[in-house]
Amino acid sequence: KLTCGERGEGMKAARFFSICEIVCFVGLALSYIGYASQSLEALSRYFVPGVFLFSLLILLLSICNLIAAARVKKRLNDPAIRSAIWKLVVAMKLIAIPMFLVNFLYGMIYGVFSVIFVFTAPIVLMEILVAWFAMMASSGYCIALILYARRQGKISTGTAVLQVISQFIYVVDVISLFFIRKTV
Repeated sequence: KLTCGERGEGMKAARFFSICEIVCFVGLALSYIGYASQSLEALSRYFVPGVFLFSLLILLLSICNLIAAARVKKRLNDPAIRSAIWKLVVAMKLIAIPMFLVNFLYGMIYGVFSVIFVFTAPIVLMEILVAWFAMMASSGYCIALILYARRQGKISTGTAVLQVISQFIYVVDVISLFFIRKTV
């Protein structure tokens, strides 16, 4: 059995980094929406640095979440830890959906359909990378839950492999949540 101190140690980091990343998701989505209606001068002065800052924060927090997921993985025998991780994953994935949609729309409008695509392409590519890292942050916790279910014999190795692969694919990772909830 884990003591309260051991139980709380990994969860504090997981909660902290998850909440910080959720705040950055919201900030990034709001920056897209808020700055999209500004003039070209305001866009260049505020939008690009704002998006760049939130993007860097999301990348950093994603790495921190992956490390926290690896640490929490060792404590998944505790039902309270599994329940808390499940709540974090659902919150991160659900809050990330609007950010992904706005990110996609921004990429289409300002990237692909832009007259100056040569200048907007690097930003669009950076946002694709940021979105993938954002997805991977919550997927790290899902993968830990999938591996726990495999160790417990609740799912086969083949099913575990398919579920882990699904965590690397947009939209499919959210659909996989239903499977994870049922098995874990």
